[in-house]
Amino acid sequence: MTGQSTDRHFPAGTCSADADEVLLTLPLPEEEFTACRRCPGGACTRAAQRIEDDLRLLTRVAHGPAPPAERPPSDPDARMRHRWLVGHQLAFIVWRLLQPTLRELVRTSARDAADRAARLYDIYTLLFLYTGSCSAARYAATVRADMAAHDPALSGEWHRDHMALTGLLRQARATCPASVLAPLKAAVKRSHHVHMAVAGKLVPGGQSLLQQAGRQAGSQPTEAECEVIDDFFHVRRAPVCEQAFIAQAMRRLVRVVCDIRTYGLNDLEQPPRVAAQHRTDLDALLGSAVGLFTELAGHLTSSASVPLGPGAHMGGAMTIPTDEAKTVPMTPALHRYLVSHTMAPSRVQRDLMEHTEALGTVAEMRIPHEQAVFLTLLTKLTAARDIIDIGTFTGCSALALALGAPPDGRVITCDTSTEWTGIAQDAWERAGVADRIELRLGPALETLRSLPEEPSFDLAFIDADKPSYRDYWEELLPRVRPGGVLLADNVLYAGDAADPHATGNAGAIRSFNAHVQDDPRVENVMLPIADGLTLSRKRDDEKEARS
Repeated sequence: MTGQSTDRHFPAGTCSADADEVLLTLPLPEEEFTACRRCPGGACTRAAQRIEDDLRLLTRVAHGPAPPAERPPSDPDARMRHRWLVGHQLAFIVWRLLQPTLRELVRTSARDAADRAARLYDIYTLLFLYTGSCSAARYAATVRADMAAHDPALSGEWHRDHMALTGLLRQARATCPASVLAPLKAAVKRSHHVHMAVAGKLVPGGQSLLQQAGRQAGSQPTEAECEVIDDFFHVRRAPVCEQAFIAQAMRRLVRVVCDIRTYGLNDLEQPPRVAAQHRTDLDALLGSAVGLFTELAGHLTSSASVPLGPGAHMGGAMTIPTDEAKTVPMTPALHRYLVSHTMAPSRVQRDLMEHTEALGTVAEMRIPHEQAVFLTLLTKLTAARDIIDIGTFTGCSALALALGAPPDGRVITCDTSTEWTGIAQDAWERAGVADRIELRLGPALETLRSLPEEPSFDLAFIDADKPSYRDYWEELLPRVRPGGVLLADNVLYAGDAADPHATGNAGAIRSFNAHVQDDPRVENVMLPIADGLTLSRKRDDEKEARS
């Protein structure tokens, strides 16, 4: 977030995943989501669990009946009020998703961005039909009366999130080729037509509350007017992280889909009449309502910048690039599943993990078990015999490498601590691999420079102080044989390495990653294991390096 807190009604810094389901927390249109790690009290963990639970429920309800606890009110008036509130809140969420999509379109003129924006507009159109699915008489007695009581001139023109879209659409029209914009222009036109049709059905006289109150339409609303519509729709403006935002969206998607699966979209009134040229599109939207809403769930979870639930499996026509769509975001439950289907740790490894965890916060330096198994298997697969490990800590990585090495193999491991390496040496002894591991105490760069310069190592693993990664790389690469493997840990650095403005350790890792990517001496791939692991193979000769 930038600037001062915009929360006018609630304490700043609260995470909306903990708020009542009726309340929707949004940042202002010009503000970004706050960083997840700033959320208090484990709120993001709870939000991630809610996302996972709602994705599972949404998948089930899309193909079957809604559970009783998720069904909306059976009373038609109460259900109309429910639809008006939840449907509009979901529309505000769609508007929030449209903003970065349209900015991407303006920046790149990419057809994919235009297609995604068009699909979001179609979902927005479907929400018009959902929120306006009653007769004019029922609307007048419920929602319109409620709005008039809240403010005699309450108007959708006051909603700040929608206002932000109009300028972006103008920019897109000014910068993008007509062929790219065609699907988006059609979707916006369709949305406007359906909006007017719904308004014509609900207010046959044609006067909005704004016009009825004698206010001027089309003028820029005041801040007070924006707050009026936020208050009516139970929206607060406060710092919110992306996890919590998506958790709110998923909850409302579940409620809308459960409503449609229970009562149908048109149980209160038939859809409005539309012009012949839009009738086919309208019928298609109505027929695919549940599919479009579950597609929105896939879009939310697939395009998130933080790890979320397995929503990528729900992706439909609103796609992101194929390789990204095939990447499953990691959740706590999915991680547990992954570990349960990975070779179990030995008794010594389990004891070592528990001993390390007991050290407190420094335990985060330990590699996770699935990464240890990967190191062991990779060592076996490459038949690595001479291995070097930069960063010993409590010895988990050195133990994993030694377990993969042959009996006559050698693992040199480097560290500056005698406090933690004592724990390591005890574990190596109990695992029966102490004779394969040589601990070198002292600055790792000094140890590396003391080694022979000829290429002799089959495998090298870097997991030590981040600012020295590049120096370690330059000392190690000449000492690794052609065809040998180099591994670097923490290359994502909790996701911060992807930030172009990263500083500190994250900035050092980002610089190192760029260095490896541009190094013609290796072939490399970055793997999303644990905190990110780069696997590189040293090319065989100069000819291969130039190819």
